Amino acid sequence: MKLLLTSALLFLAISPLVQAKHVRNYNNHGEYKAKVISSTPVYKYVTVSQPQTYCEPIVLRKTRRHSHDKGAAIVGGIVGGVIGHAASNNKHKGLGTIVGAVIGSSLMHNIEHVNNKRSRSYQVHQQNCVATYKKTSKVRVLDGYKVIYRSQGNLYRTFRQNKPAKYINIYY
Repeated sequence: MKLLLTSALLFLAISPLVQAKHVRNYNNHGEYKAKVISSTPVYKYVTVSQPQTYCEPIVLRKTRRHSHDKGAAIVGGIVGGVIGHAASNNKHKGLGTIVGAVIGSSLMHNIEHVNNKRSRSYQVHQQNCVATYKKTSKVRVLDGYKVIYRSQGNLYRTFRQNKPAKYINIYY
């Protein structure tokens, strides 16, 4: 049993080392330098749009109604209650006070409502702005480089984003 466990552990320890020999190292293998024969810049045209903002002043008319004054109805109720109390006989003083207060409050509320029917209008100045995009022009932008290089006696073409040096690295 000890021999079996020892063999299994030895096998597990050695197997990664055996597999490591078959892994290709791309830093040393699969890469070579090729001489650049020529590089030509490639341009593309891009349409540029610029925002334009146009603002137009506008005038808004708003109306404001006066709010009802609750104080006038309260004062009318008090005055009406005093008058109702004074005008009633001794037997019905409480009823006269209540009826006078209700009538006085109602009268003052109606008078206030009639006076406030007129509304006040005023103007508000604002600006209405709209943004539009105008196509101004086409701009020439560098897209990359067409590169012709020599490798093992043959000429090849490729495209690169950056300008190449005298030699480029080719991976296979």
